[in-house]
Amino acid sequence: MGMNPSSEPEIIGYQDGQAALHNTKAPRTLWHNVTFRRILYGYGISVFGDCFNGIAISLWVLQTTGSAKSMAAVQICNMVVSFLFGSVAGTVADRLDRRKLMLASDVFRGVMAVLIAISLFGWHAPFPVVLLLLSLSMFSSLFQAPAFHASVASMVGREHIQQATGTIHMVDNLARISGLAAAGVAVAAFGGFVAILITGATFLLSAVCVVMAGHFPEVQRSVSQQTTFAQEWRSSFGYIYRNPLIRSIVLLNPVLILFFMSAMMLVQVMAVQVWEANPVQFGLIETCIPLGYMIGSALLIASGKRLKQRGRWVFIGLIVLGPLYIFLANVSSPIMALPFIVGGGAMFACCTMLTQIMLRTAVPDELQGRVYGVVGTITSTAPILGLTVVSVLADQWGAASVLQGVGILLLATGILAATTLKSIRTYQ
Repeated sequence: MGMNPSSEPEIIGYQDGQAALHNTKAPRTLWHNVTFRRILYGYGISVFGDCFNGIAISLWVLQTTGSAKSMAAVQICNMVVSFLFGSVAGTVADRLDRRKLMLASDVFRGVMAVLIAISLFGWHAPFPVVLLLLSLSMFSSLFQAPAFHASVASMVGREHIQQATGTIHMVDNLARISGLAAAGVAVAAFGGFVAILITGATFLLSAVCVVMAGHFPEVQRSVSQQTTFAQEWRSSFGYIYRNPLIRSIVLLNPVLILFFMSAMMLVQVMAVQVWEANPVQFGLIETCIPLGYMIGSALLIASGKRLKQRGRWVFIGLIVLGPLYIFLANVSSPIMALPFIVGGGAMFACCTMLTQIMLRTAVPDELQGRVYGVVGTITSTAPILGLTVVSVLADQWGAASVLQGVGILLLATGILAATTLKSIRTYQ
């Protein structure tokens, strides 16, 4: 890597976005890969435990302050922390040992969970102090995510990336479904203090899994001379801008998530206001959303190497989602809506997983932390802004009308993206 006159580090040899992954002696099958398997266990355990934290804190905020503004303040703090430090955390993940970074993040989050539980239920800390503690915990989680996702490609090898990506999504959704169900029972039976302590225990157990996973494959860097942190941080944005494929994914992925989360929120509103769903029917609707994710993950895992022209499938899924939401907006009962919700979740899962596979195969191993950091920053911010706009419009014009508008916009976006983002469309 040479230095240009502006001191902006160039990334030599990766301009086409199709860089080869570092050659690792990956096991013959994914499940023989002890390192990946144990890291995946830790990831699933931490996602499961984080559900306890979310429910306990949400209930504490509502019961203590009784204010929707306080709930919004928690979300805004998380968004601000992610926006300010997401790309920085990704650069750190590329410069330091990713395994040690994941370990430090898990331990710190575990300690913070215990401190938050004591502060809320023992010391009865004021709300600003709680916000500070939650922001520190969020800050730590920013380092865990890019370190984990950037390590997958080198851990499993190119031939197992598709299967590994589908497996991660499936474990994530299974952990969230079971975690939310168990968290509700735990909070009702034992209270928020015990629930948050369970969160801390799961983070520490995740750290144990990282220790047991052993050393990660060494990241091969193309840097021939030392560069500063600021230079590497800036170079990540330059790399994304210059690489048509990565730039397209960084733009498309947050837009897709924004539309999908907005549509699902509108479906929940329609379930109550339009379909007048009873608790059982509403529960079925809530279950069908992650069920669709898991079906999409399973299909991607099962397709394996038989799936060709992945880029075109991204746009096929994106374009199909638009009419699906238009039909869903005109459905008259919650039971009729269920297959559309499952289908939408499956399509969404396939689209997002395929873009994840592209990132893991196209981005050099030494840059994956930075790219995932930038993607995470945009992805965590865009949906919140979209939900805010859609909720205001739904109050004014009705959820069904807004959902139909979302479907039309999504269809138009899919057609526009398919015709303009050639780098994704031609990706094999």
